Amino acid sequence: MQDLLDRELDRMDKLPKRGLYWVEFSAYALGINIAPRKRSSTHCQLVRIVVLLVNLSIIYSLVAFIMANYQVSFETYVEAVLLTFQLSVGVVKMLHFQNMLEASVQLVHSTETGQVLRSLGLFDLDLPRKKELLASLSTILLDNWLIIDRQVMFFFKIVTMPVLYYTLRPYFQYIFDCYIVRDTCEMTLTYPAIVPFVQLGKYEFPSYVIRFFLLQSGPYWCFFAVFGFNSLFVVLTRYESGLIKVLRYLVQNSTSNSLVPKHLRVKYLQCCVRLFARIANHHNQIENLFKYIILVQCSVSSVLICMLLYKISTVLEVGWVWMGMIMVYFVTITLEISLYNVSAQKVETQSELLFDDWYNCNWYNESRDFKFLIKIMLLFTRRTFVLSVGGFTNLSHKFLVQVFRLSGNFFLLLRNMNNK
Repeated sequence: MQDLLDRELDRMDKLPKRGLYWVEFSAYALGINIAPRKRSSTHCQLVRIVVLLVNLSIIYSLVAFIMANYQVSFETYVEAVLLTFQLSVGVVKMLHFQNMLEASVQLVHSTETGQVLRSLGLFDLDLPRKKELLASLSTILLDNWLIIDRQVMFFFKIVTMPVLYYTLRPYFQYIFDCYIVRDTCEMTLTYPAIVPFVQLGKYEFPSYVIRFFLLQSGPYWCFFAVFGFNSLFVVLTRYESGLIKVLRYLVQNSTSNSLVPKHLRVKYLQCCVRLFARIANHHNQIENLFKYIILVQCSVSSVLICMLLYKISTVLEVGWVWMGMIMVYFVTITLEISLYNVSAQKVETQSELLFDDWYNCNWYNESRDFKFLIKIMLLFTRRTFVLSVGGFTNLSHKFLVQVFRLSGNFFLLLRNMNNK
């Protein structure tokens, strides 16, 4: 017979999760199906090949523009450098998550269906107030999913802004040049790039229209890679912090006379220990999936923030319209790197509080076996759950400040070199 918690998790699984839906769709648009129970993987391989070829061709066009203008000035090709880095990171992420597809699928499935909480044996115990306990756990999990949806959709709106800018810029530029300035009526490319083509008499292959829409697709691939994989980290880590909250609530009430009778407290605590072991395994899976890609993301983000600061310093002399665009891009990049650190810090903070909860329950009035389990858990929870950056350091608020400081130092160095 299915216990109460499992039935509640089945009900939650059927509820709409808007944030997770867009994460899964973004990965699927790149040919990576992280939710095969919902969507078919039949055409994913073909989509991945097409996306990879398109991205590599755009990167080649951007690099060609950089090489052609290398001797002019850094301001001329800084935008192309930014886009090259962004697209390159997107390709690296796509290849990484395809290589780790099985682990990604398992984590998404476990998160969405609540596998960590299933078959704990907690509600098999003869607890007097099971419904009240179930309602409290359900409230924690539902509130956690609401927070996940809000954070993911907020990031969705932020990342959409530079995509809209690059998509609509050629059309507004055409209207401005043709109908306001009345200078020229030529459609410009989405961003500075030199797309190779072959001239066959009066015809070009590929045609200008194809080259135009090829570059138009670039911001969308950036969107899917930036939003999809970064938001996946937010979903997984925020869900993990919710699991730790559930465990904290169970531990806090482990010596409650109204919820747990004295003769059941050892078995109740064993269920808590089992849940901790599952959360630790879930955490290790997230660590293994994101450890190295976070290192790549943090390194590239430092360079991008540096270049954006430099771009801001030069755009100030041009106009506030360009300044607004660069600021939107700057906010997107800073939020992108901040999401990793803030989400990881949330997990670390919850695990630190968990150690206090183990110690602060009234274990000194309990049985010998109960005290033994508490001592064991105090040893295990002394080491908090942290997420590393390639094994070199840990994601945290402190590391986020260090990234911004490093970017600022690079910006000063770049500005001094350019002034010389």
